[in-house]
Amino acid sequence: MTRRRLAVTLLVVAVLAGGGAVALAGAARGIGPVPMKPAPQASVSSPVPALTPGPGSPASSTPPPPAPLQDIDGTPVHIIVRHQGVPLIDADIDLIQLNDDGWLNPDPGLAGWYGPPQWQTMPGNLSGYRAVIAGHNVTGEGMKDVFFDLGRVKAGDSVVITYALRAGGLAAAQFDVAADAVSVPKQDVVAQATTAYRWVWQTDGPERTLALFSCDLDAPHVDGHSVDNWIVTATRVS
Repeated sequence: MTRRRLAVTLLVVAVLAGGGAVALAGAARGIGPVPMKPAPQASVSSPVPALTPGPGSPASSTPPPPAPLQDIDGTPVHIIVRHQGVPLIDADIDLIQLNDDGWLNPDPGLAGWYGPPQWQTMPGNLSGYRAVIAGHNVTGEGMKDVFFDLGRVKAGDSVVITYALRAGGLAAAQFDVAADAVSVPKQDVVAQATTAYRWVWQTDGPERTLALFSCDLDAPHVDGHSVDNWIVTATRVS
C-alpha cells in the first residue's frame, strides 16, 4: 500500500508550561490521503530545456538552472533555527509517536519529529502535508528547553535539518521562513483544520515544507496549559 487515509488526531501541539508532555489535542478528523512514500520524482525533476545564447551573448552570461531538489533517504537527527544568522534553536531530533492518550512527549533537550507510521511526511521531502517537529519550551524544573525561543522566529530566518542517511553519512537541507512565528488558538487549529487553519497542515500542492510547534507561554492558561501555540512554517530551498 502506498497511500492510506489517516483518521488523524490532528496535531495541536501543547507544550505544558510546567514542562509536561506535548499534547496533540484533537479531532478524529480525516484530512485526506497521506502519502506513504514520496510522490514520483518526475513532478520535480522534469528535464529543463537547454539555453541557447543569443547573438553576441556569451554562454557564461546565462547561469544554469538550479538542480531540482531531491527527496532525502534518511532520518532527521538535528535542527538549527537561525535568527538573523545567529542560532536561536539548536537541538537533536528524535522520532516520536502519539501515545495511547494522544500525546507527544519529546524527552527534555530534544525536538520530536512526528513521523512514520503515524504521520508520513519527512522534513524536506515532497508531500501535500507539512512535516511536523515539536518541542518543549520549558523543562519540568522550569528551565528553558529546546523550543523556548520559537516565538522569536521571523520572516527571513532559516532552518537547517541534518539527516542520517540510510546509505551512511550525513546530509543537510535548508528551509526558509517566509513569515514571522504566529500564535494561534489550539482549539481553532483543530476545529478549522480544513478551512481557516488548513495552512498549518497542508499545502496547495506537493511541496517540501515543515511546521514547528511549541506553546506560547505568554498566552492565557487554563488548568496550567497555554491556550495558544506558536507555529512556524518553512519551505526547503536547498
